[in-house]
Amino acid sequence: MSILRYKILIFLLILVLVSGFLVACANMPNKSIGENDSFIVYTKEDGLYFSYLNNGEETEVHEGKEFSYPIISKSGDYIAYTNKDSLYIYDMKEKKYEKIADKIVSYDWTDDKTIVYATNEPGFTMFNVLTKEKTKHLDEYYYDNFKASNRNIIYGIKISKWTTGEGDFAVNNGIIEVNLNEYDSKNKTFSTNIIIEGRKSTDEMIGYDPAIWDVTEDGKYIYIMEKPASASLSADGIGIGIYDVEEKTHTEFTDIATLPHKNHLSINPKYNNLIGLIEGGNRDMIMNKEVILVDINKDKTYKTIKFMDKDLVAMTPSFTLDGEKLLYSATKSLEDVWEMDFNKAYDDWENQPHNIYEVDIKTSKTKKITKGDYFDFMPISISKDEILFSRYKGNGYYSLIKLVDGKEEILADNIILDYHNEGSAFGFYGYLETEKSMDIFCSAR
Repeated sequence: MSILRYKILIFLLILVLVSGFLVACANMPNKSIGENDSFIVYTKEDGLYFSYLNNGEETEVHEGKEFSYPIISKSGDYIAYTNKDSLYIYDMKEKKYEKIADKIVSYDWTDDKTIVYATNEPGFTMFNVLTKEKTKHLDEYYYDNFKASNRNIIYGIKISKWTTGEGDFAVNNGIIEVNLNEYDSKNKTFSTNIIIEGRKSTDEMIGYDPAIWDVTEDGKYIYIMEKPASASLSADGIGIGIYDVEEKTHTEFTDIATLPHKNHLSINPKYNNLIGLIEGGNRDMIMNKEVILVDINKDKTYKTIKFMDKDLVAMTPSFTLDGEKLLYSATKSLEDVWEMDFNKAYDDWENQPHNIYEVDIKTSKTKKITKGDYFDFMPISISKDEILFSRYKGNGYYSLIKLVDGKEEILADNIILDYHNEGSAFGFYGYLETEKSMDIFCSAR
């Protein structure tokens, strides 16, 4: 080999190595040393805390009670949460929090540094945590159920309210799309558009009250809670729908019944047209709750894939990071006991084993991951070989447990899910509202 050819080969090799390093860095989380490692935020009896997943180091965010709905920013730099009815933001780097607004109704991060929120007053506000600038959207409507897309778009529901001699009234006008690129500074309004219309109830017909379940990571699909405008009817069963953002089409899957709970649905991180769903009507979680896979075709036809044993009921489905498996919690159905003794059924439910399972989405083969007599639920994939899950301890307290190659490690202890459950394991008819007290930032995601 000539010296010239040798030099060229060395140069090309260096170029490949450098370019590969740059690509790898581009795909790594934007982090400084000691910051943006994977962590989970949760509530305890005396405050809001977070712990890093790699070492379990626990840090207090805010001392006190009645914290709820923590939401971590997309980069992991900030935690938004409510204390009573006020919105706060905690800076992970500076280790301090600030109060943003009172009488808060809904909020979500639109990017790494900006949050949208609505209060019980008309309109909504964009807040930049760096500049402290507030950009207001002023109109006569009220807003709720915010969910941000990665396309600089926010989705939410738009509500009309009015008062008569008979009392106060409200109606869901529908799900809106807010374009953050289009702001009228003179009138102080963002461009908004109703993409799915709600419907007011009449004497002849119950209205339609759609809500946002979740938005796919690429912003292509919005999964919809198809709810009647009746809290009692919705509590016993709703439908599921999908809105295609690119095609601007809304499709409802009419023969699937589920409940209006946030953690009943999980979107596959690899295939955004595949979801894990807790199927089954009736508000009681102790019966008729089967986890299924719903595979949605491009034309919005779909097939359901069932794999569970018939005598089990399930909750809290969650896909693994690679999208190849679905994790969930399952236990024995108590429908027969419920029919004879409602209270005994829930006592048995609290004390019988709830185990973590996984199902391979290609083969439908299931495997039990935890095998003890504990109440295990809310499995979360945090790496190829690790999962995190919750375990009920009794008297309203929970542990967060990391499972690595079959070995358990307590990451955080004496967590509570709801200050108002008064020592009970769960709230509404056996439902565990996990999103009310926890959120996780996983750098691997």
